[in-house]
Amino acid sequence: MLQNRCANMLAHLFHAPVGDDETAVGVGTVGSSEAIMLAGLAFKRKWQAKRKAEGKPFDKPNILTGANVQVCWEKIARYFEVELKEVKLKEGYYVMDPAKAVEMVDENTICITTILGSTLTGEFEDVKLLNELLTKKNKETGWDTPIHVDAANLEWDFRLPLVKCINVNGHKSGLVYAGVDWVIWQSSYQIIAQYYQLIRLGFEGYKSIMENCIANAKVLTEGIKKMGRDSSKYTLFEVPEHLRRFGWIVPAYVMPPDAEHIAVLRVVIREDFSHSLAERLVSDIEKILSELEKQPPRLPTKAARVTAAEVHNDKGDGLHQFHTDIVETQKDIIKHWRRIDWKKTSGVC
Repeated sequence: MLQNRCANMLAHLFHAPVGDDETAVGVGTVGSSEAIMLAGLAFKRKWQAKRKAEGKPFDKPNILTGANVQVCWEKIARYFEVELKEVKLKEGYYVMDPAKAVEMVDENTICITTILGSTLTGEFEDVKLLNELLTKKNKETGWDTPIHVDAANLEWDFRLPLVKCINVNGHKSGLVYAGVDWVIWQSSYQIIAQYYQLIRLGFEGYKSIMENCIANAKVLTEGIKKMGRDSSKYTLFEVPEHLRRFGWIVPAYVMPPDAEHIAVLRVVIREDFSHSLAERLVSDIEKILSELEKQPPRLPTKAARVTAAEVHNDKGDGLHQFHTDIVETQKDIIKHWRRIDWKKTSGVC
């Protein structure tokens, strides 16, 4: 009962066409991976049923995503026998390009998935523009390709007619225990905690918390901008190593194709990341960069290059150095992990 009430609350929040006396189609899940997999399976089954009724082949479904999605989508493709088609990224634009995505849609595309809060950079994808472009293509082709939203502001929810399914984190945005997630379609203790937070905070309460997170993010952003540092003397990957001395764990990684030469640091601003913590992180980064600038110059951060040394015994060629970029290193790691986890190729977990 509580699960159904929570699903109804979220459905109304996302503007689902559900009447006051109707029950929303949704369910609580254990994490976002399960929510996404249920959504993917539903899209596949609906597409197959329609193709069968039309007497058309239904054995080659595909899902269209940006290269910035979670690895969960690769698992969906593997487990449910669906081809995964990725829109490549480019420098300066690190989310899925709606125009390119619509170009790649074909009659076998069961859905296009979009992200509100990219795994790599936290950016929002333009769901409204995608809906407009996809609506036009559907009319021209007679197809009915839908959109799945992995969730925010802007117009992105069920107000857009092609958005048929939304999954959202209860343990992140919902401010409850790890493992609570929701998947909502258009047409025990953990659930109680989510119900409690929805009732206690309400729309205005969640809005206030998110506005505070945005304000703290701006403090961090402006503080880093004011540093005006030249990163040519050190690599980006040296920064998180030194940040650990101050108690910070900040991931560093390169972007997916075709922006592999871009390296980034990711800081997630949560509810408990206060204004004072943002100022402290800025101060610690400033100290680290001052230390790095005093060290001998290394390779440019933008190229994200590293230097490695190989040692041979005295009878061999002796000591020599070779250079390799982080992209090649990442490919070597992926090649190794493929032996353990078949076809896992990219993405941040």
